[in-house]
Amino acid sequence: MPHSRTGPFGDLDPSGVTTLTQLAALLRQCRVRAGNPSLRDIERLGEKRGHVLPRSTVAGVLAGRRGPRRDLFVALLSAFGIPEDDQTAWTNAWERAVAGQPADVVYEDAPDIWRFPPGEPVMITCGRIPESEMSSSAASDPRDPDYVDLLTYADPDALVHLFGHIRALNPENEVKFATTNELQPGDYASHLVVIGGSDFNMLTRDMISALHLPVKMSPRLPETDWLGMEVVNGDGTQRFSPVLGDEYGARILHEDVILFFRGVNPADRRRTITMCAGMYARGTLAAARCLTHPVLGPANQAYLRRTVGANLHFGFVARAIVMDRMVAAPDLTNPEHRLYEWTRPE
Repeated sequence: MPHSRTGPFGDLDPSGVTTLTQLAALLRQCRVRAGNPSLRDIERLGEKRGHVLPRSTVAGVLAGRRGPRRDLFVALLSAFGIPEDDQTAWTNAWERAVAGQPADVVYEDAPDIWRFPPGEPVMITCGRIPESEMSSSAASDPRDPDYVDLLTYADPDALVHLFGHIRALNPENEVKFATTNELQPGDYASHLVVIGGSDFNMLTRDMISALHLPVKMSPRLPETDWLGMEVVNGDGTQRFSPVLGDEYGARILHEDVILFFRGVNPADRRRTITMCAGMYARGTLAAARCLTHPVLGPANQAYLRRTVGANLHFGFVARAIVMDRMVAAPDLTNPEHRLYEWTRPE
């Protein structure tokens, strides 16, 4: 491998790289020049610059087992301290190395969005149904021997679905769930997963404001003259509403509007916050299933990797179709399902 160049990063020259093996060897030299940081230190260096550099993925890249995605490769260069002015030559080397490689060689190690760093706590939280709207069933009365606590949760379908999925993906993590009024101060420093719209979940409302999201959710009140999500951006204001019908005197939901958001937890910047919300409970379930569905989930996550890259702050508003009361997760590769999307460096 050529080493004739002299520049800001010593004599390392990526111009002769044509294979993944050569690329990995040069990256290992970069790591040494950067002080030989541990995989954990590399992950932390990435976090400081707003990039995601999972230890297992970086280990595979440095060993030459996997070619890095472009966004991860650039993040790795930044973590090692390679100046931006030199990075064009390095990205050209990346393009030569991955050219003709099967997609699974380059993308298989992409982390699942629901996988969290080992050992870090995860808290899933949703609202509690107000007593005024509680079922008259004895099982929802705390004084009854058949009392079922989950009957008081505002979005139990989405909660159970996400708890099982996150727990299975993160066997080394403590994964808990609670209603928002049961949260303890220490819980806010977890990776927060906030479920449900702002009508029953006040944390959803507070986080939309605290994180300056471009989305507002209208309250579901009798006096509300419009129901839906409102997006405010440089192009003005856009409104997206659920579609309901009246069949034989019953209100039927045909299409809901959902919000998905991932960002840095304002209570602890080492952790993330994720929000899954719909205007109705069916929509909230669709938001939870959007990236976990066995067929659509991988395609939706791949779409986000292409559009979001290494940004830690991103979100989208989408439509969820309801058929015979069964809700379908949106397909993000279908432009008709995507209503609005945004991202920004954190």
